[in-house]
Amino acid sequence: MTSKNLFFKLIKQDFKRRIWYPILAFITYFLFLEVILLLKLERLIRFPKAYSYDAITYVKDYFFGENAAKIAIIVCISAFLCGISNYAYLHSKIQIDTYHSLPVSRTQLFWSKYLTGILQFLLPFVIHVFICAGLAAGRDAFCTETVFSMLSYIGILLIVFILAYSAAVIAVELTGNIIISILGTVVLFSYSMIIAVLMHLLSERFYDTYIVYGSQENIVNDKVWCFSPLSMIWQLFCNPDPSAAEGVFRYNTSYLWILIIGAVFYSLAAYFIYLKRASESAGKSIAFGALEPVIKTICVIPASLFVAIFFGELSTNSNNEKWFLFGLVFGFTLLCILLEIIFRMDLRGAFMHKKQFLFNAACTALIFTVFRNDVLGYDTYVPADTQLHSCAVSISYLFPLSQRIGYSNGDSTYLSASEYRMKNMEIQGNPSVMELARKAAKEGLTYQKFDYYDGIEETPEYIEAAERQSSYRTISFGYKLLNGKILYREYIIDIAKEDTLELLAEIFDDYDYKLGATPLFQDGWNTSFNILKCESNYKEKELALTPEKQAKLLETYQKEYMKLTFDTVMNTIPTGLITFESRTKQNTYYYENYTDEMFVYPQFTETIALIKEYGFDMEEKLTPDEIEYITVIGPHIDSQKMDVSVDESQKTKYTDKEQIQQILDNIINDDFFWQTAQYANYYDKKYTINVRTAEDGSSFQYKFIKDQIPDFIR
Repeated sequence: MTSKNLFFKLIKQDFKRRIWYPILAFITYFLFLEVILLLKLERLIRFPKAYSYDAITYVKDYFFGENAAKIAIIVCISAFLCGISNYAYLHSKIQIDTYHSLPVSRTQLFWSKYLTGILQFLLPFVIHVFICAGLAAGRDAFCTETVFSMLSYIGILLIVFILAYSAAVIAVELTGNIIISILGTVVLFSYSMIIAVLMHLLSERFYDTYIVYGSQENIVNDKVWCFSPLSMIWQLFCNPDPSAAEGVFRYNTSYLWILIIGAVFYSLAAYFIYLKRASESAGKSIAFGALEPVIKTICVIPASLFVAIFFGELSTNSNNEKWFLFGLVFGFTLLCILLEIIFRMDLRGAFMHKKQFLFNAACTALIFTVFRNDVLGYDTYVPADTQLHSCAVSISYLFPLSQRIGYSNGDSTYLSASEYRMKNMEIQGNPSVMELARKAAKEGLTYQKFDYYDGIEETPEYIEAAERQSSYRTISFGYKLLNGKILYREYIIDIAKEDTLELLAEIFDDYDYKLGATPLFQDGWNTSFNILKCESNYKEKELALTPEKQAKLLETYQKEYMKLTFDTVMNTIPTGLITFESRTKQNTYYYENYTDEMFVYPQFTETIALIKEYGFDMEEKLTPDEIEYITVIGPHIDSQKMDVSVDESQKTKYTDKEQIQQILDNIINDDFFWQTAQYANYYDKKYTINVRTAEDGSSFQYKFIKDQIPDFIR
């Protein structure tokens, strides 16, 4: 028999010997493909108005698109099972002798088994995919474009399988028993993601300026840490194609080539390790003795730090270093002993390799010291001007305008103000930006939460620290460097310092800051709105505007908003609020884009006049005759706790017209200060006022303007 014929005979024999695997795979894919597809198509056909897409779109863009991320989990588990079971014979001396006695080279032996595993996955999977295509076609849910989606679906999941499968094969080749092989598969498959998550947790704990923007997926999206299969797969599915239509999932095709290269690399690595593996390694804990100390080190150190973080978070004070250190010592000692027992398969091996124990202990202590004392200067680092392309700044609690996108089927996506600004703002040529960043980094202010009800002894020093930090505010920076990298930092600034406040004002007054601070003025946001929600100090109304009126209002408002100064924000009471909304109705559901409430100040004379022309007078006031009654809830003051809170027992009801008029003249709508409450100083927070109108019984909540509380209330 020729070598070629023997090669194919080995593949055929492997199929017969492990026929249980394709049968199990066939049943599994039936449950997760055909069953899921039929259930969804049934709902789409019976309740078409409940979804924003039809059956054809679902099959093309969701079942053979977004669904791939979920099926990838099943594919990876399938790959682990296939890889470990296919090469488990390497752990048996009898089976190794049998295989190696065959008249085939090691190369042929490896690739025959390797290809068998791939075919045992691919054949059942492809059959199920084509059955799903037939089911979709039978329900008129298949189109020509779906063929490309279907083939992409098969190809991408095949690459995912090869990556996970190769990792499992390498783990089996490096180890000598099934238990360690399983542990090795998990570690090898996900190690880079584990390290990325650990780096995030340690940075979050020890670095005062550490901040992550975007979704938490960004924690593991650093390409530096994407060398393990799980990280590569994560990159593919968690970074969809930016050119895809909104609401439609697309693979990150630019990253697909990395996956293909990774699959080839891991496959070749499995092959070369197989060639180098000695037959005598069967039954040993590690096939390559020189790797044992390396494996212990890369496992013990991260695991010990995870245990330390766990114990640190268990403490009522998460910043308590004692519990962190306890967890570090306890976890390190326990893991070292446990790994020695696993590798030796003998309790007597628990305290072997003392030198390696000391080496790993020193490495763990060094990592802790580097993070604990910020040896690398993470908190104090600020890029040089020559390294900087532009900078994004988000002044926390100052116009924290979020953006809601794509409201449908009861779900919506929110983009926070800071996330939006880090993504869209580019300030250049303003020296105050970097001056404030360097000042904040140099001062190194940290914010501690002062809770007077947590049982901590209220020493004079403690109270003094709490009072000092009452003027602390956070400010975030996104440094966009010339090399393409983006660095994020969040600093604490003290607005009680005049020079800090001046720098803050110069940043806020910058045209580029305002342009990037809200989605309203960006081309990327849909500024074609059809509803304008208006609110004055006393009334509110929705206006439906024509496209011409929309364009004129946006132009007028933007022109006046860009002239807004920090001093105005700090000291001027707004005249009203406007919200720009885009609503379209599809079936029975609304789809909306909108900005949060935008302030209209007295200085915005053209905007106020234009809105009045369109049908809403922001300067119109309520008269006492329009009021049924007003209730004022007085304050409860605890001098020991330095706390002022609203006391429901101090509620007073006013119906006298003169008193009502005095109250109306001195109150400000609650909505008029929430966006600037951390900076502005024009309201009194001790009282809460509720105004009930006589016409429809609606109620509005207010605060008194600072230093304008009527005498009869005092």
